[in-house]
This record gives sequence, structure tokens and C-alpha cells, in this order.
Amino acid sequence: MKPRTVAIIQARMGSFRLPGKVMMTFGDRTILTYLIDRISQAQTLDDILVATTTDARDDVIVKECAKRGVPTFRGSEEDVLGRYVGAAIASNAQIIVRVTADNPFTDPDSIDRVVNVIANSKADYALEMDMPIGTAGEALTWNALQLIDAVAKTDRWREHVTLYAKENPDVLRCAFLLSKVQSGRPDLSFTVDEMEDYVYVRHLSQKFEDCDFSVMELVSAADELDVRSRVS
Repeated sequence: MKPRTVAIIQARMGSFRLPGKVMMTFGDRTILTYLIDRISQAQTLDDILVATTTDARDDVIVKECAKRGVPTFRGSEEDVLGRYVGAAIASNAQIIVRVTADNPFTDPDSIDRVVNVIANSKADYALEMDMPIGTAGEALTWNALQLIDAVAKTDRWREHVTLYAKENPDVLRCAFLLSKVQSGRPDLSFTVDEMEDYVYVRHLSQKFEDCDFSVMELVSAADELDVRSRVS
């Protein structure tokens, strides 16, 4: 039987550097709904759930998801790992795809690649390496998430859900995939951390009619934009 696979998106309004960024817009869609629409194209996902916090500021996220029929889970703002565990239990996930709402260009094909590695092997955790920052798929099993929750006690491990797996590959069976994107391009970043990131990523989103473009098309658009900015 195919393991139930759920993408859990961590999203909150209380970003330190760019508060409210998940509700900023690309055209008529918020960054959050743009991301949901994009990763919905992944063939391996059974469901998508947004894990937000109990802070009243995040009521708007719950309302936005309700309009789209996307389930939500509310947990601790500081203990992101604990929030993920609660969300995984609520969604009955056997394979958890970790997605963050500040990465609107997360690649659905990359999600499929890491999920398939876990589903078809004995890997506990899978990550596609050398992708442009903010596009790579990342997934782990429910058993792996439970183990991490039990042993990861430092603040940095609780905040960054899969950091323990990356730093302790001898504890978990980790699969680090070689990027399928030509020459990887880890020099590019499409993560929205600050206002200038948002302006840049929004500009790139306008290069496409919808959100179903490939990473290679995104890389080409970014390179073209960079060339034009240098010429001007």
C-alpha cells in the first residue's frame, strides 16, 4: 500500500525580517496560495496541510486556507518541530514533505523525486542537493520525525525541523540526491526573507502565465533578468 504522503507547509505572520510576507501577493494570489497551487502539481502528494501558530496574528492564514479548502494545524510558534509532529499526527502522514511558506517556487518535480526515494527504498530522510535555494524537495518518514522529536533538544534543532537529520546522517538513513537541474545552480536564491527578495521573486513570477514552470525555466528567467540588470 502506498504510504500516505502529506506536504506540511510551515507559515506564520510573525517573521522578524519581513512580517506578514506569506500574505503578500503575486498578482491575485498570496505567496501562500501561490505556493499551494505550485506544489499541488506534485504527483506523490495525497494532501497539503498548513502548519501555523496559535498566535492571533495567524488567524488570517487560517482564513485564507479555509477559502481554498486547505486544512490547517495550529501549534507552537517557537517549537516548529513540535508543530510539525502535531501536524503530521493530525493529517495521518506516513511520509512528510517539509515546505516553508517563504519558498513560493518549491519544485513539485523535486518533491516527487525525494518522496519516491523514500517510498521505494529504506531511506528515512531525502533531500535534493545543489538546487537553487528555495526550490528543493525535502521529505522524511513519520518514524524519522518521531526520532528527531525525541532526541533534538536544542533550540536550533527545534526551530529547523530537519537540521538534526542533516547534521547526523549516521543516525538516520539519509538520501542526498544529485540535482536533476542542469549544473544545479545553488548560486541562485528564490527564498523570500526581506523586501528586496519579495520584489525580485514577484518580478520573476510575472515572467510566467501560471505557476507550472520548471526549475530550468525559472533559472533561465533569473539569468536573463540578471543580464538585463547588468546591461542597464
